[in-house]
Amino acid sequence: MNQIQLPETYLALSDFRKHDIFLPEMNQAQIISDFFPGTFTELTQRLSDITGAFYGGMLKQIGRLYGAEAIEQLSSTFMYDLGSRMTLKNLETKPNLQPGIPAVAKILIGAIFTSSPEYNFEFKELNDYKCELLIKGVDRYHKITQSLQIAGLLKWPVIKPFLQGVCDTMGLDVLLDIKVLKLDPDSKCSYHIIVSEK
Repeated sequence: MNQIQLPETYLALSDFRKHDIFLPEMNQAQIISDFFPGTFTELTQRLSDITGAFYGGMLKQIGRLYGAEAIEQLSSTFMYDLGSRMTLKNLETKPNLQPGIPAVAKILIGAIFTSSPEYNFEFKELNDYKCELLIKGVDRYHKITQSLQIAGLLKWPVIKPFLQGVCDTMGLDVLLDIKVLKLDPDSKCSYHIIVSEK
């Protein structure tokens, strides 16, 4: 009988699973092999899909309960709060991170690394007075809201309040300019972002 090889992702993340208890008659190795994401890319994409589904599902339900106008309001408030929370966490855990435009860029990079794997960034300029970059890729928020037929009720990109929350939490008085260069029906996007001193 062939022994089932557990995915490398399961082995690397075993600390999260060490308290799982299977019944003796359950084929633990087969279940893990069949259902645990086999690669870190697959794991990351699944987590991103779940995050998008949660965001979209909550907005759809809010629209049913409180009307279409509540969808944009909740999205904007949520994204702003998320940006603020992420900033506070970063300032707390990274004492060398000094509030300023370069810190906004670093927090945005961290958010893409940890939370928005479908985005890529291309910096055009970064100094103490200005940050200019492109964010490209697939907008998971657009993707889920398109499938739920509520994308037209939102202001794009929905990440603008996130960036505003980052800047406000650091006490920065800046101009935030975000333009949609491309947002296709398949959710491929290109956003031009400038954060600059007033």
